[in-house]
Amino acid sequence: MRVLFTGGGTGGHLYPALAVAELLQKSESDCEILFVGTGEGLESKVVPGAGYSFRQIAAGKWPRNFSFKALRDLGSLGKGYLQGIGMLKEFRPHAVFATGGYVSVPIGLAAASLRVPLFLHEQNSVPGMANKLLSRWAEVTFTTFQTDKEFFPSRAKLVHSGLPIRGKILNADRMEGFRYFGLEPDAVTVLVTGGSRGARRINQVMLEVYREICQGNIALSPLQVIHLTGAKEYQRYCQEMEHMGIYSHDIGKLIIKPYLEEMEYALAIADLVISRAGAATLAEVTALGIPGILIPYPFATGDHQYHNARYLESQDAAVLIPEEELTPVCLLREMVRLVDDSRLRQKMSEKSRQIGRPEAGELIAGILLNVGKKSLCTSTAGNT
Repeated sequence: MRVLFTGGGTGGHLYPALAVAELLQKSESDCEILFVGTGEGLESKVVPGAGYSFRQIAAGKWPRNFSFKALRDLGSLGKGYLQGIGMLKEFRPHAVFATGGYVSVPIGLAAASLRVPLFLHEQNSVPGMANKLLSRWAEVTFTTFQTDKEFFPSRAKLVHSGLPIRGKILNADRMEGFRYFGLEPDAVTVLVTGGSRGARRINQVMLEVYREICQGNIALSPLQVIHLTGAKEYQRYCQEMEHMGIYSHDIGKLIIKPYLEEMEYALAIADLVISRAGAATLAEVTALGIPGILIPYPFATGDHQYHNARYLESQDAAVLIPEEELTPVCLLREMVRLVDDSRLRQKMSEKSRQIGRPEAGELIAGILLNVGKKSLCTSTAGNT
């Protein structure tokens, strides 16, 4: 069986695809996997590192209005479509699995043209333009949330699957996580992350929070923090911490990193997550039952991060703070409330786990395998 994967740019589009690819190869050791993406996206580094074949393709954002940039994007889309036709004819996949982002459009259109079974996954509660467009030709569009059908074309076939999560996230050992970071099992562990690219606003507010703690202006239970700043923010952030007189030993234990490949260890030991509200992050958090303080990225398409976070808040699994309302006082108040109240965290953890769909990847991989087997049987019958 051969499956072509496309979608990327950020971890939110990439990691669900990697989770499904991992399950396909676990079920069918001879399953051939090809990832297609751009040279600028996260996929160009992560996919080869994960051991999968990777091909680059031209892609441009779907134009929203007329401009010279829109013309260039349409040109890139046309070039990517022709490249996609060539790749599909060469690789001859039994299925194409696209996880959204503008890079998925040329391959998705090529798959529809050549009648290769196309499957989509929509991570967010409000679908992106790529999946809205492609869903009219897809065999199935899998969704993370119980998405309203009105967001999609009438002919779209939706299946609420949840979001696929990598096995190492689901199976990470908590004690191994503490050993990896050199942290203590008895202290409350807070994970602060803005996603694969970081979040400047969260970083800045956390600086003020750390200063308040260091100056003894707030009393907290024993605390340890893992803070992922994002690669572009890291150097500047460390300099600002030093300039503001923020030192780890005044907080408890504070680990600052630009990015973390071993995210499974951070999630395994986190008692509380402070983060954006991207779908991949929320899928991992809910599958593991971690309470959250969520600060949605306000410029996400369709404000989908707000809707993602609002859903968790409505289920009592997280606290939502819109970025325009985010202040050090507000964030510190919620941190104190959750860090100091283990019973509240436990209740939120239970609610979070009820939302999680750790079986999502297996459901999707199973459907793709069935399609592949049918295609193999049809091709075999045709050759007899």
